[in-house]
Amino acid sequence: MSLKMIAMDLDGTLLDEEKNIAPEDAAAVKDAVAAGYYVTLATGRMYRSALPYAQELRLTHPLVVYNGALIRDPGTGENLGQWPLPLDVAQSVLDDLLGWGIYVQAYVDDTLWAPRDCEEVRFYSRFSRVPYEVKTEAIRHLPQAPHKLLVISDQVRTLRPELEEKYRGKIKIVSSSKGFLEVTAPGTNKWHALQALAAREGIREEEILCVGDSDNDLEMISHAGFGVAMGNASDPVREAARVVTAPNTRNGVARIIRTILTRQVEVPV
Repeated sequence: MSLKMIAMDLDGTLLDEEKNIAPEDAAAVKDAVAAGYYVTLATGRMYRSALPYAQELRLTHPLVVYNGALIRDPGTGENLGQWPLPLDVAQSVLDDLLGWGIYVQAYVDDTLWAPRDCEEVRFYSRFSRVPYEVKTEAIRHLPQAPHKLLVISDQVRTLRPELEEKYRGKIKIVSSSKGFLEVTAPGTNKWHALQALAAREGIREEEILCVGDSDNDLEMISHAGFGVAMGNASDPVREAARVVTAPNTRNGVARIIRTILTRQVEVPV
């Protein structure tokens, strides 16, 4: 079966340690686009954080962001699918975490809301390259359902089971980086969004190649026609993948794309 779609994670996959795309990886992605592949990003980042990378790579297809909670077309700005965290659940989780003294930020209408100006949000703002708004009071009275909540804490190992137990069946939690807990609606994941996008484009699931490295990539790596784990990927992602490529610091994305473009390996049917 030939491949038609390539979906790539950003952090730990396409991006290096400085949150840049290496020239070799960028060139390979552009060659895949030129060869006619449907290339997109599937990331936990907010849309406004992912968009500059898509523009750098000259990607024109809809992007999967917020771990699959939103699909947005960069050409029109239209939302093609969205699955936000229900407002009542989001507010309850926020109230709990803020009451426990845990830092948590909310993503409201693609704007980063922080409960206070602190090192956590400044750190996040630096690496994601997006501004933030301090919403000390408003974050306790959200005006609409957010696409995601993000906890940044050194207590995530104890917080995760507590939240999962209290909100069983009401939230989904994944971790894309050390010290991060990403809270979305149950059933939300990158693969679900990619399925919706592929169906819209007439692309079959077995024609999709997905590349990733973290907890939030597991579903798409497990279910894609050709799932690829980065060399720096977590053990569960590596075990779920068909192929393990080089790490993000050694052009793992370029290596797998070049392999596919030159047909040096037979893609499993």
